[in-house]
Formats: sequence, structure tokens, C-alpha cells
Amino acid sequence: MLSTVFAQVSIGPRHVGKSKNFPKGRLDKFKGTETIFVLSDIIDTATYEKILSDSWDITPYKLVSRDDFNILEYIDGNHSFANLEGLHKQKQMKSGGVAHYIYIYIKFYMLDTASLKKDISKLNKDSKKYIKKLNRVISSNKENIARVDLFPKDTFLPTALTSETSVIMDTIYSKDVFYNYKSGFLKNYFQKVNNQLKDGEEYWMYENDYLPELKKLANNTLFIPNYHLIKFNPWKMKASDNKEEFEEVLENYDHKFQFQDENEIDKRILAGEEFYYLRFVRVNSQKFIHIVNSKTGEIIYRNYVAGMLSSYNLKSRHINDINSKIKKALKK
Repeated sequence: MLSTVFAQVSIGPRHVGKSKNFPKGRLDKFKGTETIFVLSDIIDTATYEKILSDSWDITPYKLVSRDDFNILEYIDGNHSFANLEGLHKQKQMKSGGVAHYIYIYIKFYMLDTASLKKDISKLNKDSKKYIKKLNRVISSNKENIARVDLFPKDTFLPTALTSETSVIMDTIYSKDVFYNYKSGFLKNYFQKVNNQLKDGEEYWMYENDYLPELKKLANNTLFIPNYHLIKFNPWKMKASDNKEEFEEVLENYDHKFQFQDENEIDKRILAGEEFYYLRFVRVNSQKFIHIVNSKTGEIIYRNYVAGMLSSYNLKSRHINDINSKIKKALKK
């Protein structure tokens, strides 16, 4: 059984459970830091620089490769971080089965440096377990800012389910294993995080809502990245071509839509074009359905859907919900 509990974009001190406001002073502290971005090798430095120059101005920033990154060099209290994290956990169920938990995301955070230094001073550097304990105290002293969850490609899931955390980490930093880790998509994600933090507002992703801007879809094309045409079978852990079936699902959409290769969508976002696209992220039986303004990165529609394992893909009812919200937006 495959199961996880996280969202597509979460901005706040907590990303699971119940929403919570930032502790007093945390955002001011964050705004006074330099953010160290440690991102995947699949995108070149020049492109990352363009993405960040177009999307990130809440803090100064610096790109650092994973090979060159040592977090202990940045525990002076003047830094924040954005890096990929991934792990695989298992839990024995009462039924006798095993539930697998896969967590993969870009995490934005700071460190409680005073507490961290104190905890590090208590560690025995000569111990065989020093590195493991060091990682544990670093993790326990992280102060959450935001998180962008990544949508693993179906071909990567078997690796993630059968590998140690270290193998998962090596893979996510070196290989193209996510549907939503594209330069344009990242630009829009970073814009949303940046702008939300500048406004001093949390963003809880287990929500269903829309903005008045959604009414523009009545006269504008909704672009659908081609990865939506892939159908995943959770029981066989296999993916297949879903084009004919998904085209039937999209026939329920009341307005104009167009399928487009995600690489083309990516180029258009980076070029600064303004259009609207569907951004679907599946986290096992949970679905996060967004419609995004490609120029601003704003999420003008979001629908969180929790379902059974058999409901891994978009259905007609999800398209009907978009129709319904467009109608409501037009009436306002």
C-alpha cells in the first residue's frame, strides 16, 4: 500500500495536520537572511539564475551545488535554505500489510542556530553514529517556511519504494524523475511562495477555492500538459497511455482547452507569456488540482481531493467542478 500526506504548495510553519500561523517574528527573521538554493542538477545554473531573477526578491539568494553544500558553513543565523528533500518510510498496519510513505519536496526553512549549536556541542564526533545524529539534530532545529511537493514520475515510484533514503536523494538530485520539476513550473512555484511571504500570509493547501480571475477562462484557452494523459494503476504500479479516456473526460469542460507538451509550456512560462494551465499533482490517492496564471504564478483555482486508491487520475467530476466555479466567478 502506498500512502502519504502532503500538499502541492504549503506556506507556513506546519505542512501537515492543522494549519498554523507563523510564530511572531519568523517572517521578519526570514526576510533578513540570504537564501541558499540547493537544487537538482538536471537544470543548468544559467537557467536557475533566470528563474530566480524573475521570481524571487523577498531575500538575497545564492545557488550552491549539492556537492559543494555543507549546511554547517551556514549556521551563523544569517541564512535560510531551499533544497530538495526525500525519504521513504514504512509502517506496519494492523491488517498485516505495509504502508509506504514517500516524501519528496523542495523545502524552504531556517535554522534555530542557537539551539542547533548547543545540540551539536553535545555530540561525540568520534562516534560511528555521529553523522546520523548530526543529521537528526539539524532536522529537529529546522524552522519551516514553505514547501513545494514534487510529483514523481510513475517510472520512479518503484525505485523510491525499494530504496534507502540516500539512494532516493542521489536520484532526485541527478535525474529527471518528476512531472512538475520543470524550469517554468519552478518559476511559478517560486513566484507563489515569494509573493505569499511578501504579503505575510500563510497558504494552506488542503483548501478548495478560486479567485475572481477564474472567469477569464470563459474566453481563454486552458492548456493541459501532456503528462495528464498518463494513467497510473496503483495495484500494478504501472502507467499506461490514457489519451483517449482523458480526452473523453475533458469533453465535459465547457470552454476551450488544448493539450500541449510540458516542455513547450515550460518555454512559454520562461518567456513571460500569459496564459492559463492545469497543474495536477497526485500524491497517491490524494489529488491537488490547480489552474495557474503562467505570468504571475498565481493559483486562480485549487481543488484538494482525497480519494480511495482506485481514484488516482482526474475524473469528469473534477472537470465539472471547474465548470461550476467558472460559472460562479462570472456571476460575481
